[in-house]
Amino acid sequence: MDKMANRNNAFAEHISIDVTDVKDCAVPKNEFRINKYNFGTPFEDLVHNSKPYLHFQILRPKDEEQREKALAYFNEHGKLYTAFVNSPDILLYIGCTENIYIKSTIAEVEPEEFKSIMAQAAHWYRFYGKETNKE
Repeated sequence: MDKMANRNNAFAEHISIDVTDVKDCAVPKNEFRINKYNFGTPFEDLVHNSKPYLHFQILRPKDEEQREKALAYFNEHGKLYTAFVNSPDILLYIGCTENIYIKSTIAEVEPEEFKSIMAQAAHWYRFYGKETNKE
């Protein structure tokens, strides 16, 4: 296996957090932000507000069939994502950069730090991701 495949395997361990009855967010509101882009196709990017700047594309499938197809594709191609039991939304990991904007230089992130921030991003999104006042 090549170095990148080994690195992806380190990232791909299962993360499960039950926050069904949680009333308050354990992640500060200023820990992440949502950037809106339009590079021909509009998309939203949930990004960590400090280094490492992990980026997650926010996907909002139109129905369960579209969601299931997306998840099957991500699983087949080894993509890293977070999906929710009570929401069709998906957070697709798209990379780590040197600064907050998606078109900046690619950066490295350690697997343990990645796992921690990905779990925080999912928790943050559950509480703040639906707000209309997005940057």
